[in-house]
Amino acid sequence: MHEGSPAPDGPWAGPPGPSLVRRLLGEPGADDGAAPDGLDVDDAERALLAGWRSGGVHGFFLVTDVVDEHAVLHNLEDDLDYPVWTGRSQVPASALAPDLPLAARVLPVGAGWIFAGTPDIYPPDDLANVVEGVVGLLAASPCPAYRNPARLARARELVADHHRAFLDLFGDVVVEGTATHVIDAYLRFQERIGAPADEFALLPSLRDVRRLPDDGTDPDDAAFALAHHPVKGLRLLDCYAQLREVHTPPLAPWKPPRLAQVLADPDVPSWVLVLLAERYADHLDALYGAALDRPGLAWARDGAALLRDREPAATRDEPGLMMTSSIMGRVLPPGDEPADALSRR
Repeated sequence: MHEGSPAPDGPWAGPPGPSLVRRLLGEPGADDGAAPDGLDVDDAERALLAGWRSGGVHGFFLVTDVVDEHAVLHNLEDDLDYPVWTGRSQVPASALAPDLPLAARVLPVGAGWIFAGTPDIYPPDDLANVVEGVVGLLAASPCPAYRNPARLARARELVADHHRAFLDLFGDVVVEGTATHVIDAYLRFQERIGAPADEFALLPSLRDVRRLPDDGTDPDDAAFALAHHPVKGLRLLDCYAQLREVHTPPLAPWKPPRLAQVLADPDVPSWVLVLLAERYADHLDALYGAALDRPGLAWARDGAALLRDREPAATRDEPGLMMTSSIMGRVLPPGDEPADALSRR
C-alpha cells in the first residue's frame, strides 16, 4: 500500500515499485500518473486516500479496551488513544486483550482508524522490550511525540527557553571555533539548561562527536559552529566558517558552485542560510542568482520562498529538543585543491 510492491526480479533486485496509494491518487512518477486498470476512485475515496498518503501512524501501542469489533490502542510515543476498527483486518478483536503490547501502522477513516497490514503482537511480559523500542525511536527523533498537541506546545516552550539561555550565555546565536571549543561551549550550555522536563525525559540533548576531528591533528581548523534557533533548537555545524565566507563579499568564482552544493544538501538547515543572509546581505542577488542559474533573482523578493521550499512542510515548524549535526563537504577556492575535486564530493 505505502512502500510499493517488490521489484519484478525479486525482493532484493531493486527498489520497490510505486505504492498503491500513490497510483490510485494518480501522483506524478507513480506509474506515469495512471491508476491501476479497472479501478475508479471517486471524490470521497480520493479524500480518504489522501489521508493515507503520509502512512498514518506507525509505532508501538498498548491495548487499553476491546468492545465488539473495536479496540482502543494507546500510542506509547505520543500518549494519545486511537480507536481502531478491527472488523476487516487479519487480526480479529477476539485476538486482542487489554494490556497487550503491539507494533502496528494504523490509517485514519473518519473519526476512527484501521490496521494497515497485520500488527506484531507481543506477550504482556515483553512490555519492557517494547518500551526499550519506544526509547530508541524517540532518541533518534522526537517527531512522533509531537502528534500530541500538548507535547508539541511544551516542546516549543522548552526550545524557546533554551534559546534565551543560549543568548544569555554567549551573547549571540552562533559560537564558532575548533571542535574542542565548540564542544566545551555545548557542555556549558547543557549545564545551563539542566535536564529536560519530566515529560521529555527520553529526549535529552545528545553530545554528537561522531565526526569531529582531533584538534591535535588539525590545530588550525576552526570551521565548526554551534548555533541555536528559537524553534529548531541546537545545531552543530561543520564547515560553517567556509559557508560564512561564501556569503561574505566580494563574490568569487568558487562561491556560487559551493552554495549550489549546499542548497542541494537536505542536511543543511535553511534557517542557517537565512541567518547568514541577514548578516551578509551585500551580494545575495548575484550569489544566489549564479548558484541557482536564475538571472534576475532578487533576494528580497525570492529568498524566503526558495529557502522555505527546501524543507518538508510537515517538519518545518517542529521544535528541536536534541542537538543534531550538519556535516558538509568542502569546496575550497581554486588553487587549493585539484580542479576535479568538486565532482568527487
